[in-house]
Order: sequence, then C-alpha cells, then structure tokens
Amino acid sequence: MLMLLFILAITGLPVAAIVIVLMAHTLLRPPRMNDGKAAYVLKRLSPGDLELVFEDAFFDVRDERTGNTIRLTGWWIPHASAGGKCAILVHGYADAKVGAIAWAPTFHSLGWNILAIDLRAHGESEGTQSTAGFFERHDLNQVINQLRVARPRGTRQVVLFGVSLGAAVVAAAAATRDDLAAVILESPFADFITAVKTHAAHMGMPGALFQNLSIRLAERLSGAAFNEIRPIDLIPKIPCPLLVIQSAGDPFLPTGDDERIRRAVASRPESFGPSACRTLPADHAMALAHDPERYRRMLHDFLADAMSNANEVFATDKTDEHG
Repeated sequence: MLMLLFILAITGLPVAAIVIVLMAHTLLRPPRMNDGKAAYVLKRLSPGDLELVFEDAFFDVRDERTGNTIRLTGWWIPHASAGGKCAILVHGYADAKVGAIAWAPTFHSLGWNILAIDLRAHGESEGTQSTAGFFERHDLNQVINQLRVARPRGTRQVVLFGVSLGAAVVAAAAATRDDLAAVILESPFADFITAVKTHAAHMGMPGALFQNLSIRLAERLSGAAFNEIRPIDLIPKIPCPLLVIQSAGDPFLPTGDDERIRRAVASRPESFGPSACRTLPADHAMALAHDPERYRRMLHDFLADAMSNANEVFATDKTDEHG
C-alpha cells in the first residue's frame, strides 16, 4: 500500500496520494465530542443534566497492539433497586458517553445500573485511532472485567448496549464471552467497509478507487483488519439473548443491510436464548426520540425475557455443578 502511494506520488499524481492519506486519517481519527460541542448539539454535559446521580469511572486497559496502557473514561449511574443488573452503554463514531446517555433515563427507569464509556480516541478517553471495533473489543472486555471486580454486587447481570459503531464494538466483544445476560444493538451496520463507502458517497467524497485505497491504508496504519469484525458474521455467534433495533430507511447504511442483519439474527441457535429484530420508523439511532414510550416497552419486554432466560441458565448450571 505504501509503495502504491509512492508510485502515485512520483508519477505526477501527488494530489491523489494526499487525498487518500487524508481520507484514511479521517477514518481513523474521528473529531472529538468535547464539552462545547456537547453543550451546543446535545444540550447536556453530564448525566446530572438528565437528573441522574453519577460518578466518574476510569479504566486502564492494555492496548492489544502496542502493549501500552490506555485510560478510558466513563460514568457510573447507580440505581438503588437494580439488584445487580447493569447496562453498559457504548456510543457511536465521533460521539462519546455524553451521547450514549440519551438511553440512560430509559434503562434507569427500568431499574438498571448504568455504565457509559468513552471508546478509545473518543470523548475524554486516551488513544489516537478508532478501529471499527478491532481493538475496541479488547478494551470493552477489559472494562467489563474491571467493572465486575470493582462492583461485584452491581454487575451480577450485565447487558451490553451499542449504537452504530458502538453496536459493532459490542457485537465483537460479546461474541467472545459467555457471561452476558443480553446484548442490544441499535442501528448496526452489516460490515464496516460497505458502511464507510455508503457514508462517503453521501458526503460527496471521491469514488470507489480512492475509498478502497484509503480503507486499505487505514488498516495498514492502524493494524486493524476490518473484515474480521463484521457484525453480520458476529451476530450468529453471540451466545446470549439478542435484540437488534433497526431504523427504517437508515441513510447511513447500504441498501439491503437491514435484511442481511435480519437473516443473521434469524440464523442464531435457539440455545442462545430469545432473539429479536425490530424495525422502527426513525432515522439512524433516533428510534428512542421518535417514540420513547414504545421504545421503553420494547426494552422492558425483551429484558424481561432475557433475564428469565439468564435465570434458567444459571439454575441449570448450578444443578449441573452440584448434581
């Protein structure tokens, strides 16, 4: 890839090479959601603005590529009657925990503890590159493990909730675990590469050749392999109850993605517990805002089934353990 860029540069196409490098850089380094942007766009700076009591949380995770420590930031939002139920909220690309807490009041009203985190290279977390879930899956797994050690009574049953890019991160992490109560994916894409190309087309960016080269360069620079973490491949491997929430006519997803995801959900083994795919008439990641009460009922019903399934599995494990 670097050799190709060198050839482009010396054969009179330096502008093309620069465009490809800039596109790759943009893909790996999303603009940060800072306080000024959050105050202007989201009209909030913390869970306190949603009348939720919270405290700061910090997680030192090992970067799977470099071995260095990356500090991730989060907010812990407790519920007095959670009984060990905890939902971990994971935001989308160029967003942050301040965006993810849009879902916090709903989960809190259902009686859940909540952790909202900033992914690497987002919000207040350290890190310089976003890798579509390739390295973030390891970060999230370490966060879950550390949180359970720090708050064992508040995390007996953990549900992962991810939005857009966060859905890909959640799917990639969940596919490697057998200790989750449930997973919820909001507005997931089927695979990152086709989602990037669709978004680039909407933004009027250079065509397929530039996009393909910039994606390959981004993989080379970051050490990530985007095709190894396609949600379309991971969904059938998540071994716990799963709810996928899609937005009808999502402009950020390629045509046919919704049906591909629906088929992936339908292919899951029954032994994994309840599986559901719901399509709501809303824009990308806006189903909650479109109809808050319907959304709340949907979460309530799914989580009730998921918790029932988790209790049955737990009881079976105990029976097997003690004969």
